Amino acid sequence: MAKSKREFGEGPFYTITNYIFWFLLGNLYFLLLNIPLVIMFIILFSVGTNKIPQGFTSILIVCCIPIAPAATALFSVMGKLIREKDVNITKDFFKAYKTNFIQSLFFGALEIMLLCILSIDIKYFIASAYPKPLTVSFFVIIVLVFSINLYVFPIISRFYLGWKDILKTAAYYTIRKFNVTLLSLSSFLIVGFIFFKISTFILLFISSIVCYLIMYYQKNVLLEIENKLKLNTDKPKLENL
Repeated sequence: MAKSKREFGEGPFYTITNYIFWFLLGNLYFLLLNIPLVIMFIILFSVGTNKIPQGFTSILIVCCIPIAPAATALFSVMGKLIREKDVNITKDFFKAYKTNFIQSLFFGALEIMLLCILSIDIKYFIASAYPKPLTVSFFVIIVLVFSINLYVFPIISRFYLGWKDILKTAAYYTIRKFNVTLLSLSSFLIVGFIFFKISTFILLFISSIVCYLIMYYQKNVLLEIENKLKLNTDKPKLENL
């Protein structure tokens, strides 16, 4: 009987249901911590883009700022799930959220500010009929900024590093591991394709799936960073969790 219970507890059905639960709850916590943004999107889809009230865009941008700490917490639990195949989703999520709040909020706000400035520049260049290569270069910078931040938040979720070290490390691996960068970016395309072309049911898990895929693609990068830290110090500042 004991063996039967153990086999049930370690069987594929048990594992699948656990992953579904973890993904669902992780996505729920992410949405709860971004309620203002969720409300703004509900309003946007209800009234349509043609009836957006004045000042709506500015409020929407401000509502995007809490995404970073919530995403970092979700990266943290998904990374732990990949490494250990188990996670205490509620405890680990909110512990990571609290621990990494300041750093992730700073980098999230910085990313939003840069993307807004670049977007305004692009609109200006298009309206002023500037050469297309110049406009395209700003699109490239936008993708680069977004790509760097796809490393910034996983790094914050895993290591205790200084602000400059986080940015330098993220920028370095964005270029050096360009194949991983492309895979990380493709996570949004994959999930978006499933959402729009196959089933909207994925909305219940969408944030967790994206974070899981990115952490899976970057697992060797994070391991490489960990090994470098171990070589550089006798007491590496590793793992928030």
